Amino acid sequence: MSAAMSPRKAAHWNARFEQASAAGERGPEEFFRAWLDLVKVSALQKVKRTGDHATFNALSAELERLYRNHCQ
Repeated sequence: MSAAMSPRKAAHWNARFEQASAAGERGPEEFFRAWLDLVKVSALQKVKRTGDHATFNALSAELERLYRNHCQ
């Protein structure tokens, strides 16, 4: 089980998502950017913490699969 996010980190990401929600027409794009940033930062932190680069490689492969299946 992973550790909970610190209050400081949670406040940062909540602020990012609130800004995205307030972006009006650009809201969905801004929300998705914030979400991808959260995923990338979390993966990089896990790699740094564990030394297991397979995490980042798996994430990259999954994002590529999603792009091929849904965005092309």
